[in-house]
Amino acid sequence: MTSRASLKQGFSLARRTRSVVWILLLVNLGVAALAALPIYHGILNFTGHSLIGQELACGLMVDWLTDFSFNNPGLLDRFAQFILMVGLVSVLVNSILAGGVLSRFRPNDDRYATGGFFHETGRYTWRMIRLMVIGLVCYWIVFRLLNQSLGGFIERHTRDWLDDRPVFYVRFGWGILVAMGIGFVNLVMDFARVKLVMEDGGSAAEAFLASLGFALGRLRRTITVWAIPSLCGLALLVIYRLLIPWSFINATAPEASWSHIQEPLMLALLFIAQQVVMFGRYWFRVATWASEWSYYSGSR
Repeated sequence: MTSRASLKQGFSLARRTRSVVWILLLVNLGVAALAALPIYHGILNFTGHSLIGQELACGLMVDWLTDFSFNNPGLLDRFAQFILMVGLVSVLVNSILAGGVLSRFRPNDDRYATGGFFHETGRYTWRMIRLMVIGLVCYWIVFRLLNQSLGGFIERHTRDWLDDRPVFYVRFGWGILVAMGIGFVNLVMDFARVKLVMEDGGSAAEAFLASLGFALGRLRRTITVWAIPSLCGLALLVIYRLLIPWSFINATAPEASWSHIQEPLMLALLFIAQQVVMFGRYWFRVATWASEWSYYSGSR
């Protein structure tokens, strides 16, 4: 199967299974709320219901953040550690949910049922967790070899260069190489998840090694099938940034009879717009899995 046919079939599968996108969105929204809740309470306890709280709704103030850090020593570090922990939980949750999403692409699974989705999710949970651990090890290897070792080598050899332009080009190329390494691991992990669910057998290590050989043997087409839907998801962020600039969000409310409701209304509209963007990104994530499913199924 060609990459174009795989993308076409994958987008069609994503349209038919868009109900799973709602599950991904709602679950990740709950995880994000869990991460934001202690930060919200910390800021609320410090500001109370003062006017500074209304100003913070329009944008983060550097002077206030400095004052907050000074009066709450170590609190920002604890917030950062908590966000890191929630980020790891998010990786775990999305890895587990991938089994339920991929099982929806089976030809004989035309009807949607929430109970069936979570049943399939539980069926592949432990294999998805083991595969996630393998992927985290591979990401660590990429960062260790490319980001730290190669980065340190470049740092040492460009330290005494007098011209900044070649230093910039070398570091820019280094950054692209790191991004390519991370992207390739992500690609292999996606096809390993597809193999686990489609063939419903074998171990996580076997699926990873088989998908690694599959991706290397069909590198150009596998990258195309993985990259196009993924880039569409990133394009949504660019469109959102262009349509809703921060200067418009932080604009001062005009003197009018409805000015007292403008800030809550703007926050509500901003929240809705952000969730629409997140829904679109999760839809393209499902479309990526569906395209990879179609290509792997047609190329076996």
